[in-house]
Amino acid sequence: MKPAQAVSNYSILRFRPYAETEEFVNVGVLVMCLQPCLLNFLAEREMPARAKALFPRQNELTFAAALEALRLEMERAKAGACDPKSVRMAFNETVRIRESVFRFGEVRTILTVNPQQLAEELFARYVRMETPAPQEAGLATA
Repeated sequence: MKPAQAVSNYSILRFRPYAETEEFVNVGVLVMCLQPCLLNFLAEREMPARAKALFPRQNELTFAAALEALRLEMERAKAGACDPKSVRMAFNETVRIRESVFRFGEVRTILTVNPQQLAEELFARYVRMETPAPQEAGLATA
């Protein structure tokens, strides 16, 4: 018998300092699940080597400060997200398009047997570029 799967939405946080070129580096992930009710955010702590190589003129301290501000905003959103409606509202508000060097990509849907660990798994895959075997991850895209 297969374990129950939860439907989750997620979006990848992109560092995109030059909007006109549309080049970016994945630096974080935001995950929302309504059953169980959760909102998880993971992001790099400092500018990754890929971002330094692609955007050599970007200041690492400015990157870290801007990302820390976003992390604090996410902590406030998580604190207020205590039911499915508020989780959905916080997620939708966070991923909306803004004028910033950090932007969230398209919202994707995924099935998982472990929603609590989904952010870590997606962070490893899309930010750290680690690719586990599909049977190890327990993920299925919907």
